[in-house]
Amino acid sequence: MKALISHFQRMAAYNAGANRMLYEACAGLSHSERKKARPAFFGSIHGTLNHILLGDRIWMTRFRGGEAPSTGLDAILHEDFAEMI
Repeated sequence: MKALISHFQRMAAYNAGANRMLYEACAGLSHSERKKARPAFFGSIHGTLNHILLGDRIWMTRFRGGEAPSTGLDAILHEDFAEMI
């Protein structure tokens, strides 16, 4: 059990570091570049960042034993980039 806990702690630290690097890179983009329509899964960089945040929130809720609200995975949690960080 201890090894499993250690594994999940490493994965959580990896996720936090990856998110930090991603948001730092995106902070260098202009508002219009983040919101620009792109042929990607979530329509824009901003949409993709919202999806990542939503996914993290869903998993953290589940890890805490809660139930995540049912919402579309393309939901926009924050229109403003600064609110996401």
